[in-house]
Amino acid sequence: MALLTFAVALKDKGVFVPDIAKKLTIKVGKNVGKSPSLASLYRALAEAEGAAVGDGLPLRPKPVRIRRPGGPLTAEEIDLRERLQSQPPPERRGQQLTP
Repeated sequence: MALLTFAVALKDKGVFVPDIAKKLTIKVGKNVGKSPSLASLYRALAEAEGAAVGDGLPLRPKPVRIRRPGGPLTAEEIDLRERLQSQPPPERRGQQLTP
C-alpha cells in the first residue's frame, strides 16, 4: 500500500509512469528487489484513481451471456426491447438525421 501511495504522489507531481516504475522496488513475494511491470503499475494507478473517485461504477465490466439467435429472452432483454420500441423515431423527436 505504501508503494501505491508513493506512486500516486509521484504521478500527481507529473512524473511519467515508466519513471515511477524505475523508482519503485517490490519488497515482498517472488519478485523481491525488482521493479513492478508497467502494466501492473498502470493497473494499480487506475484502480486507485477509480477508488478515489468513488463513482460507484465497477472497475471491470460485468460479464454477459451472449444469446444465440432464436433463444428465449430474459426479463431484462424483454424490458429493454419494449422501451426501445416505444420510443418515437429520431425524426419525430425533432432531430435531423444526417446522411
